[in-house]
Amino acid sequence: MARGRLSTLEIAVLKRNPYVEDVNAMRIMYTYKFKCMFVERYLAGERPVDIFRQAGFDVSVLGEKRIERATARWKALYEGNGVEGLRGAARKNDENMPSVADKKSGGKSKAAKNAVVDEYALKLATQENRISHLEKMVLDMTSRLKVLEKQLAEFAVKLDLLAEHGSVDEDYMLNRSHGNIYLYELIYEAMGKFAGRLSVNSLCEIFHVSRQGYYRYLKQRSMAREM
Repeated sequence: MARGRLSTLEIAVLKRNPYVEDVNAMRIMYTYKFKCMFVERYLAGERPVDIFRQAGFDVSVLGEKRIERATARWKALYEGNGVEGLRGAARKNDENMPSVADKKSGGKSKAAKNAVVDEYALKLATQENRISHLEKMVLDMTSRLKVLEKQLAEFAVKLDLLAEHGSVDEDYMLNRSHGNIYLYELIYEAMGKFAGRLSVNSLCEIFHVSRQGYYRYLKQRSMAREM
């Protein structure tokens, strides 16, 4: 499977692999040592994906196409010039030596500057992950807050109804010897008084009765009115 541009975090992780010489969003440059090791093991019959994985690479980040292209390229170079072919063309400027521009800017080499960039890239990736984690926590807390707000509304309704009907307390509500008709009547009153604040389900839970029983009560109430 092909992969597109590498993310900031992926680049930072790849640069910490000892077999990576350099990397940017579109290209990974591997060390001569890794290329030699790869070709040796590949010609011995090992699978390219296994070689990359055992070298510490996340093959899902590299992608199958990138591994296939590297395998074909290194195989062709080795067949043409042996291990020397894997070295590639010598670089015009040694990146570890300061250029004229480097000297003017304080003598920092490109390697030193790249190290600073890598450090900031890793810090940026870490902060991005932390922000993502905090956003998830906020969503979880928001969801929990909605649950608590619903529970608070239920308690408010229960207290209001119990204050209005002082003879009704928890023991009364839980004592089935009194029957449920009175509780259904309380729910009916509450639906009119607290419309929009709580559902039938919530009120049935408050008074410990079934929703089906309450709807049967409503049906009987309606039939009694029509008679």
